[in-house]
Amino acid sequence: MPGIKSAVRPLLSEVGDFPGDSPLARLGTLLLKTDPGLETYAISRMSARLAGAIEQGEAIVDLNHLLPLTAAEEAPPTLELSPHAEREAASIRRVLRHAFPVSGGRRRIAVLDSGLSPDYLPHRELRYLDYSNGGRLTMPTPPQADPKGHGTRVVSLLDQILPPDVDLSVGRLPNDPAGLTALNIAHALGDIVAREKPEVVNLSVSLRSDWFVCPACRQRVQAPTFLASFLPLVIRLGGTSTEQTVTVMAAGNTGQPPNSRWLTEGVSTLLFAVAENRRGDRTRYSAALNGPNADLYSAGAFGGDDPGDADAQGVFRDGAYGTSYAAPFVSAGALLTKHLPVQPGDPLATQIGAYTRLLIEHARTGLPLRLPPPESWR
Repeated sequence: MPGIKSAVRPLLSEVGDFPGDSPLARLGTLLLKTDPGLETYAISRMSARLAGAIEQGEAIVDLNHLLPLTAAEEAPPTLELSPHAEREAASIRRVLRHAFPVSGGRRRIAVLDSGLSPDYLPHRELRYLDYSNGGRLTMPTPPQADPKGHGTRVVSLLDQILPPDVDLSVGRLPNDPAGLTALNIAHALGDIVAREKPEVVNLSVSLRSDWFVCPACRQRVQAPTFLASFLPLVIRLGGTSTEQTVTVMAAGNTGQPPNSRWLTEGVSTLLFAVAENRRGDRTRYSAALNGPNADLYSAGAFGGDDPGDADAQGVFRDGAYGTSYAAPFVSAGALLTKHLPVQPGDPLATQIGAYTRLLIEHARTGLPLRLPPPESWR
């Protein structure tokens, strides 16, 4: 086998209160490090060797893509919302506060991002987890940190939108861009789903296409966006948990290839967020999803106007905009819509996408949203 194999390590971090009863606890990973240009050759060799296990669904051979954060901060962030973002947040907050009391019980949303500022004061119970060491949970938990400021903004949006009885769990991903790989994020995602049991995970990383050099012809071989299959497996297994965790992922910004929903057709609990402007139109900077059913699996929310527009507003007062800032609005809506009854024959994700788009549209216009009776909720 061309390369150096690592030891097998469990997907979940074996520290603290280990959630051994989770289906995710049965997964383990092995990393094969190859010389540059031998990646596709090594994958084909390993796939052939594990063909029987792959056919039985007991093994996956995967490319370890880099998955950068959807935006990077260049200055200390302000958390004050722009006028339009405040209206969008308030309208969704009203719908959620009206709906949730009838269903009862506390709920939880998890955020995987660049971290949380040490001086951030939440309006609800908040738990902080550190996955900055290669996606592995560090215990005892280090002090809160957010070198980029991006995660603090995402958390502050959810904190301002959600009803008070919804708790937050915030996981800090590796700060080094080279550490934001599909494998490391899969470890962090699996652990926070099994440990915190969130109903929704807001994942603000952007998938991108990568390329490898064919060792025979020395030509570049394009690896399509989200060709990775291990991270979708973790998302799928998270959706089979008691909480049926839904993962909301930002669709990406200009300069990053868009996430391809058709390559994750079998993942029924993955919802993409796209950014819209004040008119409710998709922005030019928000990547368009690929695939035949893309829009069925996505929902749009205000992510800030295109910078060139007249009187453009960002999501925050300092003008910050991006698809990743639309994702918290979609995550908040999905917290409700994931419970609504599914029509027979339709995939869960298409239902969540349609319901979430409808919820945000009704919230913006002030039209009453007729929800099914609570006893029919899932």
